[in-house]
Amino acid sequence: MSGYDLMKSFGDSSKKPSPGYIYPLLSDLQKKGFISVKKDGRKKIYSITEKGIKLLDNLRIKREETMTSFVKILEPITEKNEIQSFIKSKAKKEKNNLSLYDQFLLKNLHTQIFSFYKTGKDKDKKKMRKILKETIKKLESFK
Repeated sequence: MSGYDLMKSFGDSSKKPSPGYIYPLLSDLQKKGFISVKKDGRKKIYSITEKGIKLLDNLRIKREETMTSFVKILEPITEKNEIQSFIKSKAKKEKNNLSLYDQFLLKNLHTQIFSFYKTGKDKDKKKMRKILKETIKKLESFK
């Protein structure tokens, strides 16, 4: 995604980062090897690297460990229903408990497919439909 697309993806305008925040952050992430950058005309397209994916997965694991510790600390001093309600509310916010890597893959797949359909040629769209149909059949075989 471009820096602008990343800013738009944050949804609510009150929570969107400013360009003065996002671009220095992207530059820093690139220097540290967590993202890569490709030029697309005047745009810069940012992609997460394997190192970045590993970092996100490690952060997710640490967050889960912290939540487990938090629950262990709170259990003795709260009512059972309170802590269970808290855990359930956190689980709902985690996009069906997909790993960050899986979330990244699905978001990237979505972006690539819709980007292709906006700019692709008709004969290439036919090829894409064939690939998608084959992929759907393979996924259905896992059920």
